[in-house]
Amino acid sequence: MSRLVRFALGLLLVAGLAAPVHAQSANRGVVRASDLVSWGVRSTAATRGGEGELVLEARIASGWRLYALDATVGRPLTVEVETTPDGVTVGAPRQSPPQTGHDPAFGTDYTYFADAVRLALPLQVSRTAARGRHAVVGTVRYAVCDDSICLPPAATPFRAPLTVR
Repeated sequence: MSRLVRFALGLLLVAGLAAPVHAQSANRGVVRASDLVSWGVRSTAATRGGEGELVLEARIASGWRLYALDATVGRPLTVEVETTPDGVTVGAPRQSPPQTGHDPAFGTDYTYFADAVRLALPLQVSRTAARGRHAVVGTVRYAVCDDSICLPPAATPFRAPLTVR
């Protein structure tokens, strides 16, 4: 398949991402990625001068796939941490082991999750960080597909409590 044909197929796929998808049930209306993926967030307690962990876990509706952090097609999973307590820095996310699929439109393999995903972000806590209860605030961005369609990407905000001892 020529590069031009693959490019054109890619454009058609991206154009399809922008179209709303209607559920089988008239009661549900338009289905969004956020209807198919439910996120939970928590953090472990951290000691000043030590490390904690921010954990995001998602359940994915049966039959749907969520692109992994390192996916080479689609909208890869990303985590943006917007607010941390003074003296707390966030490291790169680690993901549970993804599955591998092949995208014929792009002619490449990609990584994804089915059923569930777990992300862990290390939190480095300085010796000068204030003790007490704080919040880590951010957004997880993702996209989901099934065997016939990809939904428009979604952004889910989160707020996790962090206790510094």
